[in-house]
Amino acid sequence: MFSKSIGTEPLSGQWLGFCLREITGRWVSRDGATSVRIFRNRKCKNGCLYLELTYNNPQAAYSRPIREMFGIRYFDLFGRVGIAYDDERDVLLLSLYGEYIRAEE
Repeated sequence: MFSKSIGTEPLSGQWLGFCLREITGRWVSRDGATSVRIFRNRKCKNGCLYLELTYNNPQAAYSRPIREMFGIRYFDLFGRVGIAYDDERDVLLLSLYGEYIRAEE
């Protein structure tokens, strides 16, 4: 699912075992990909997390629930998109979209 690497080391389990609360907020791509917002959906029974992709048009925003299978977090958007997080550098990695940094408030 992940073919990219973070820094000089290949993506491994150390970036997959993170607390989901750490990744909530707005994220922007270093490569100009679509922006991302991760938020807790209070309407959901357990307050599950959602990932929202916003394209150039604010009306074109897609919210998808974050799921987990065998320790890998992902969301479905025309196929599975894996989610990893490097807490040392505060970098979010989406398998199809690349690296994201936290947006300035």
